[in-house]
Order: sequence, then C-alpha cells, then structure tokens
Amino acid sequence: MAVVTGASGFVGSWLCRTLAESGIQVRGVARHPPRHIPPGMLFHHADVLDPAALRPALAGADMVVHLAARVHVMQETAANPLTEFRRANVEGTRIVLEEAVRAGVGRFVLASTVKAVGEANVAPWTEEVPPRPLDPYGVTKLEAEALVREMAQRHSLHASVLRLPLVYGPGMKGNMVRLFRLVDRGVPLPFGLVQNRRSLAFVGNVAGAVMAVLHSPAAWGETFFVSDGHDLSTPELLRAIGLALGRPVRLVPVPPALFRAAGRVGDLIARVRPLPFTSDAIDRLLSSLAVDSSKLLRLTGYRPPYSVAEGLGLAADWYRGRM
Repeated sequence: MAVVTGASGFVGSWLCRTLAESGIQVRGVARHPPRHIPPGMLFHHADVLDPAALRPALAGADMVVHLAARVHVMQETAANPLTEFRRANVEGTRIVLEEAVRAGVGRFVLASTVKAVGEANVAPWTEEVPPRPLDPYGVTKLEAEALVREMAQRHSLHASVLRLPLVYGPGMKGNMVRLFRLVDRGVPLPFGLVQNRRSLAFVGNVAGAVMAVLHSPAAWGETFFVSDGHDLSTPELLRAIGLALGRPVRLVPVPPALFRAAGRVGDLIARVRPLPFTSDAIDRLLSSLAVDSSKLLRLTGYRPPYSVAEGLGLAADWYRGRM
C-alpha cells in the first residue's frame, strides 16, 4: 500500500490516480478531501504536523510519497516566512519520516524542488551542483532533503528525493495559468527578445517519475532532477501554449532591461496592492533555469510518458473547461 501526503493537491491528485490505476492500493492524506477520489484510493483526513492523526494513515503502508508542503507564493503574508516554511517543510517532513519508520515503511519519496539548488543558471544543473537556495521555500526544502537522508541512513529506509521544476497540467495554478490567460486573450506579449532555457515537468511525467523510483532499487538513497526532457525558452513556451489553445501568439521585441525596470516599479506597487509583475515574476520569464534529468533515466529506465505538446494539450483542455 502507498500513502501519499498532500493527496488533494495538484500533483497529489494525479499521483493518487496513477498509483490506483496501476493496481496499487492508495491511501491519500490531506487536510481537505480531493474533489474526486479514484477507485482504489482511501482518503484519510490528517495534518502532517499531527503525529497522532497521521499514525493510523500510515499503518500497514509499504511506501510513502511525501508531497505536502508550504510552497512558494507570489504575495507572502507571514510575519516570519522562514519560520512558517520550516514548520511545514522541515518539521512536517520529520514527523512523516518518524511515523513512517514506526509503521515499518520500506520506501520513502520526498518531492523537493529545483529551488533547493537555486533560482537561475547558465548551463543545466546536474545533481552534483552545490545547492545555494535563495528563498525560504528553497532553503527549507533543502533542509528537508538532508533530514530524509539522515533518517534513511539511521533506520535503513530506502529513500529517494525528486527535485521538481515548474509543474504544469490540469489543476495548475500561478504563473502557468497567467501565461495561458495572456495567450488566450491575444494580447501582444513583449517577450520576443528573450533567449533563455527553462525546464518544465508535466504533472503526468512527475507521477511517472515517482512510479519509477518507487519500483527501482537503483533509486534508493539517490536524488534526482525531474523534467519533461525538452527545455523551452519563454517565446517557445508561449508559442507552444498558443498551439495548444489554437490561438495566434503576438510576440513583441522588447529589451530585457525594460522588463527589469518594470519589475522594480512593480515591487514598489506590490507593497500596497497585489501585482503579478514584480521583479521575482520578471526574473522567472527572463532567466534560465534548466536541469539535466538524465540520471533519473539512466538509473531507473524512466521515460517521460507525455511529450511537452501532449502535456500542454491536456493543460489547454482543462483551461478551456474552467473558463
């Protein structure tokens, strides 16, 4: 039996369905039930910070996939973000690990993030690149990774870490939805001069990566980057979204320096009212953040089950259905 924390979330919902469809009994754990519970899945209401509530959910489990986390948000409201991130991402991981060991779980997978390594690069990262996280989310996910390795060695737990890039697909939120909306509206997009490379991961490919490491002894004790295996520039991504939506994409050549100036103005305005185009958001559109996921393919034989075009097509179908 597999237990999935964060089962009602974007990635968790897809993963639970994938596990159940493969014939694995699934117990989904979350603070709120998912909209749809697939056949073969049982839902257990629990907060990962509550060991007593978590304990019965892990009873009899063979595998645990820990997805529950406090994630990066554009408008942070906590007085001390690092403290709140540590509580959810480090303490929450510690509790899940301890209860997994208590229950005799054999396999453990932690969903981490590329932000545990940093925010931008020139060449694609491999797993050997020294981590230099810059924000509370990345810092605390790196701390959670270290905790998983420590507990795994101490208790002979077969653990793996998956570092995820931006994940997209049905149920996505944040920047990808904004990009779909901009393309759908047909507005001119000032990204014609952007020359970056960014790795993405379709949610179905993330689920496939989890399945691969769960069933591969070669993945025990290892950390992996996950991606679709095909990096895109921002203009390429926008054109691909346009193709998926059946919309023409109008790209205007605007110098990146003007973007960064607009981002600084956005930072000032964002202090008094929410604004999507801050320096942080601009950097995500202009900078490169690519990863080399060949280690995952090499050690587990994993191949992404969905192409970028297929993933964006499914995301477009979902986007149209919610409009």
